[in-house]
Amino acid sequence: MKLSLAITFCLFAFVFPGASALSAAPLTVGAAKVDVTPTHPVILAGYGGRTKEHEGVDTKIWARALAIGEKDPAVIVAVDNCGIPAGVTRVVAEKLEKSHGIKPANLVLAVTHTHNAPSLRGYAVVVWGGRATDAQKANMNRYTDWLIERIVEAAAAALKARRPASLSWGMGRAGFGGNRRVLNQGRWAGFGFQKDGPVDHSLPFMVAKDPDGKVIAVWANYACHCTTLGGRNRICGDWAGFAGEGLEKDHPGSISVVTIGCGADVGPQPSRGIEDAKSHGEAIAAGVAEQMEKGLKKLAAIPSIGQRTINLPLEKPAGRAQWEETAKRSDFHGYQAKLMLEQLKAKGKIQEVVPYTISTWRFNRDLALVFLPGEVVVDYAVRLKTELDYSRLWLNAWCNDMPGYIPSRRVLKEGGYEADFSQVYYALPGRYKPDVEDLVIDTVRDLLGPDYLAPEGQAPADFLRIKAR
Repeated sequence: MKLSLAITFCLFAFVFPGASALSAAPLTVGAAKVDVTPTHPVILAGYGGRTKEHEGVDTKIWARALAIGEKDPAVIVAVDNCGIPAGVTRVVAEKLEKSHGIKPANLVLAVTHTHNAPSLRGYAVVVWGGRATDAQKANMNRYTDWLIERIVEAAAAALKARRPASLSWGMGRAGFGGNRRVLNQGRWAGFGFQKDGPVDHSLPFMVAKDPDGKVIAVWANYACHCTTLGGRNRICGDWAGFAGEGLEKDHPGSISVVTIGCGADVGPQPSRGIEDAKSHGEAIAAGVAEQMEKGLKKLAAIPSIGQRTINLPLEKPAGRAQWEETAKRSDFHGYQAKLMLEQLKAKGKIQEVVPYTISTWRFNRDLALVFLPGEVVVDYAVRLKTELDYSRLWLNAWCNDMPGYIPSRRVLKEGGYEADFSQVYYALPGRYKPDVEDLVIDTVRDLLGPDYLAPEGQAPADFLRIKAR
């Protein structure tokens, strides 16, 4: 197994008034990455039109880990994959708690959401569940079990690599994401490029350096789907993978971590294939480099961890008769209906809520990171970065679980893919109630507390709309 490690370096924390006692300890950081490119044929996630296992490898894919803090460390592992189901997160957390004492709440499993990586057991179960062969299912399960061990290996290596370290962060810009929800008279009309639609072009990133100022690790985040390659049936990290390569090329010997913001309805523009994916990845690396030249802000505190599970309400599901009729179909809807009937048989009812666990890392009053499960539409970024201080806020989606799309009130009103028929692939019985937006926003606000409320007179963020050219 190819294992690359990056070890970090030194800063003694400055204790701000009111900071926790943990802040008085030296800040330690470790980073590592492990190759998770499949070694056997496996079905890929992301597109329902595929019928065969992958046909080749365009680029390697990775699990990249960062561990921050000596006591009760915060650990993130970003995996080149379409989505990590809660069941995988739970197994990884149990293994790391047993072997290294890591509290489950302190672990974040994120994905780059590349649509050119293996489908995992429990992910979007309708897409392959009703049509994969027994051999394909066995290969998927084999890869899932193997990946769990590689994720644990990456996290353990990052923990072992911890050394006194300096951390700083900045917020650059990237511009290739475009809202993909094309509207006609206020209603969803298909996928494309809605030029006046909301986006989040912020590019928050974190940098670790050694005592000589050499960059050892960079963690960057941008809110956009990894779908530049379309239905190409080959392994690839898409733009996020190329962004990682670019960051490591800019800083030889470093390890990069790439995560995705609230970009569930944002797609890479253009998306004509692998050359565009390379170009988008280069744009991420360039945005980081540009902001680094302007200067970064020091992070002196170990992050404090917050976490809360809420229930997101679904509309009342259809009755048994409708599911029995739909189950006669041989398409995705038919398989979803069969799963709903299994729920009725096993539990006597169909689920009406989706458990949803939100996590936060707070570096004192300097920076707050939010980790949201699922495919979160950009409206959550727009609202949170209006109600909170966006200059100290970093949002991550596709973390710890894949319950499907998390639509906003606006998206639910407009209808279409993210609001309606995407629910089928995730085996959910119907659309969400509009209440979900306030539930998520209010929970984030409560976890971060009053320190992160928007200052009076905060100017609108300049990165939430596409600028006129």
